Amino acid sequence: MKNYSIKPQEIKLNDEYEVIIIGGGPAGCAAAIASGRKGAKTLLIEATTALGGMGTMGLIPGWCPFTDREKVIHKGIAEEILNEPKKDVAHMKDKYDWVDIDHEYLKRVYYKMVTDAGCDVIFGATLCMVDVEEDEIKAIVVNTKSGLFAYKGKVYIDCTGDGDLATKAGAELLPLKEGEETQPATHCFKMSNVDDYGYTNNRFLPRVNPESPIHKMFDKYDLLINICALQKQVREW
Repeated sequence: MKNYSIKPQEIKLNDEYEVIIIGGGPAGCAAAIASGRKGAKTLLIEATTALGGMGTMGLIPGWCPFTDREKVIHKGIAEEILNEPKKDVAHMKDKYDWVDIDHEYLKRVYYKMVTDAGCDVIFGATLCMVDVEEDEIKAIVVNTKSGLFAYKGKVYIDCTGDGDLATKAGAELLPLKEGEETQPATHCFKMSNVDDYGYTNNRFLPRVNPESPIHKMFDKYDLLINICALQKQVREW
């Protein structure tokens, strides 16, 4: 067997950015847009191939309410991002609660707003090392398909969702207290060839249609009843 020697890679350092943000979800995008609009040279680093986090890559179906049922309470950049996909949809223009998400379109909305603010974006880049001296971040190293690259900025913002930058820099995560739990994951998916009219008019919902294949399961599984009741509440709300 032939022995291969692996030579250490020379990591190039880029120090042209003032603000470096790790994580291109809603928080990271908002931070980048705000930073860029203030004139700071900003870099947004995202591990996946699109911006938006779970709202785009995780297929979350809709925006949670933006109002208290009387007025809009989420303003600023958040409202801008919500309103952008609604511009060409007449019946959605005045809607702020439980607005449907078009995932592919929302990806483009985030990217356009971030780049229009003058920010640079790197996709497919994972934070792998943080250079810290005397409790101060000196530089970060990210892993990409093209290799390792180092970036140095004046301000670093952790929007990874898991605290990757903070923990790699030495910060401690607070342990859960007795009785506390982490937020459960939500599994979202898409379905095709659905009869939208039939669903909207409740023809195929188990409680309404005795011929539904899962109608007979109601006596055994209370969870199904709870799910359908929740769906009804959400639609009415």
